[in-house]
Formats: sequence, structure tokens, C-alpha cells
Amino acid sequence: MNEENKNGEKKKRRFNIYNLMYGRDGRGVRKKDVIKNYNFRNFFKLFGRKFRYIVNTNLIYIVGNFPIFFFLFAISGNFSRHAVLPMSEMYSVLYGISTASADGISMLPVSGIHGLMGSFPVSIGADNLFVKILYGLSLLILITFGFVNAGCAYIMRNVIKGEPIFLWQDFFGTIKKNWKQAIPVGVLDAAVFSLCLYAVYYYYITYTVNYIMFFCSLVTLAVYTFMRFYMYLIMVTFDMGILKIIKNSFIFSILCIGKNFLALFGILLLIFLTMFFAAVYTPLGIIILLVLFFGAMLFISTYVAYPQMKKYMIDPYYKDAESYDDEAESETQGKTSEGYGEDDGELYDAGEYITDEDEFKTRKKIHNKKDK
Repeated sequence: MNEENKNGEKKKRRFNIYNLMYGRDGRGVRKKDVIKNYNFRNFFKLFGRKFRYIVNTNLIYIVGNFPIFFFLFAISGNFSRHAVLPMSEMYSVLYGISTASADGISMLPVSGIHGLMGSFPVSIGADNLFVKILYGLSLLILITFGFVNAGCAYIMRNVIKGEPIFLWQDFFGTIKKNWKQAIPVGVLDAAVFSLCLYAVYYYYITYTVNYIMFFCSLVTLAVYTFMRFYMYLIMVTFDMGILKIIKNSFIFSILCIGKNFLALFGILLLIFLTMFFAAVYTPLGIIILLVLFFGAMLFISTYVAYPQMKKYMIDPYYKDAESYDDEAESETQGKTSEGYGEDDGELYDAGEYITDEDEFKTRKKIHNKKDK
């Protein structure tokens, strides 16, 4: 890129780390990248056009939740000593019979089944202390979980809306603006979601006794999964308290249950395909997990959730403030167009839609001034 100096001569811009990390001002958004009809066909169109942002979001999600790797190292057993132990509960019985019996040859077929030995990790002394340190470091996930989900929700919301995206600037800017809500919501989200998963697992292995509770826990997990589609999306879009965020997320989980089930089906299909490829060729499953899995899940949920949120929360607000649009546009025009570049006929003005909570605040101030 060249720019003119005071004498009219062109000179090259110097390379700097800021441009590498955050990028320069974007030209805008192509009109074909703006989806107004969120149907099945446009889903795949937008997925293909924004694939690189989905991959980038997936990498941010994994790297941002780095404390999970401490937990995986702790349960891997690689940092503990190993002991050789019998793999069958019948080993003690078999050992007693073979010791008391003089005919050991007849016991060989049974020994091949119940006499197998295996290596198991055993935490002893210093090994146990180191594993405890790893478990302690893994608790940092309670802080990073909310941050990463909020930042990724903002990026994916802009992908679905068709707004310009400055990846790292948007991610860290969202965390800076919403960290007071992101931390408690992240802790609550991680705790509730983990408990729901544990309840489903526990009642599944005790299905014959607790089959009713199994289905109840399954319904609870489904409803809470639907809530998660909207929870962080509402947080980064509206200036709203935590209780109202949870309340509205629950309302959306029931109100849009048909669309939510469609998104859940897509996520379950993605999980199945990832597990299938991992079973066929394990490195391929790992690659999908590291490159695409979390970003694709977030894309699916946001593609379904954002139009519903726009329909029931954003559009009604614009209708109520319709009489104040002229003055609002004059005050917010500089903000919404700054950094998006000139429109050459192929670009879309992202200021048509609500960008963030600041625009709500601006319109609210204008509304109050009119009332006075």
C-alpha cells in the first residue's frame, strides 16, 4: 500500500507488528456475503465463504482454553509411576485354585482370560504432588472459559451478520467490555454444563434402576444446550444483567425450540462425523478437532440463534425508535462507517444493523432528549 506525503510523492507504509496482529482497515463486506434469508442453502454458502474465520475461531477457542491441557496431562498417567496389576476381578480366585490344584494344565484356558496383567498409573509421593499442581492449574479454565466464549461469540455473530471482522481486535475488545459478566457466566456455564453431562452419564450406567431420571437429565441437557446458543450472544450484544441474560436465554430455548433442535441435530452430526473419522484414522479425527470442530459448532448455533434474537429483540427496538432514526443516524454515522472503507458498489454498509450495545445506548440517549 502506498500513501502520498506532503509533497505529493508516494511512499510505502512500513511493516509493523500491529498490522500483522490486527490488520489494517478493511475495505468493507461484499454484498454477496450478507445473508438476509437464513435458510439451509445460504448456510453452506456462508460456511464456504467464511471458512477461514471459522478455522481461526476454532484455534482461538482451543488456545484460549489452554488450562484444559493441564487437566488432560493430569489424568493421562504420564506423570505417575506404573504398577502391574491383574485386569480381571477373578484373578484372585484363579490364583487360589491354581495354587491348591496339582493339575495346572487344565487351568491354562481360564488363565488366558482371567490371568492377564496390565500396567496402571499409581500416584506416589512427589508424583502425586505434581499431579495435584496440574489439577490446580486446570482450574484456570473457570476464568478463561467465559472470556473465550464471549470473544468467539462476538466474532461469529459478525460473521453471520456480514460485518467487517478484525479478528484479534474484536476478540480482546469484547473481553475488555464484557469481562465483569463473562467471568461469573463462564463459571456458572462450566459448572452447570458439566453437571448435566455427569447426570446423563450416571443415569445411563444405572439405566435399569433410574431410567426415568435418565430421560429427565437428557431433556435438561438439551434445554441447557439450547440456552448456550443464546447466552453469550445476548451478553455481547445487549447491555443486560446476568439474571436477565439467563432468563432470556431460557425463553429463547423454549420459544425457538424447532430451530434449536435443527441446530442440535447439526452439532450431533458433526460430533458423529468427527468420531467416525477418528475411528477410521485417528490423526484425521484429531485434525478435525484442532482445526474445525469447535468453530463449526459455534457457526451452526449462531446461524440459528442470531436470526431469532434479531427477530424478537433487535427489530422491535428499531420499530419503537423509528421516529428518532434521522437524528440517531446523524450522530452514529461517523462511528458505524469508520474503518470500513469506501463503498465501491460491491460493498455493504454494516451500519444498517446493530453493531453492539453502544449503539443501543446512543439511541436511548436520543430518545430521552426527545422526551425532555
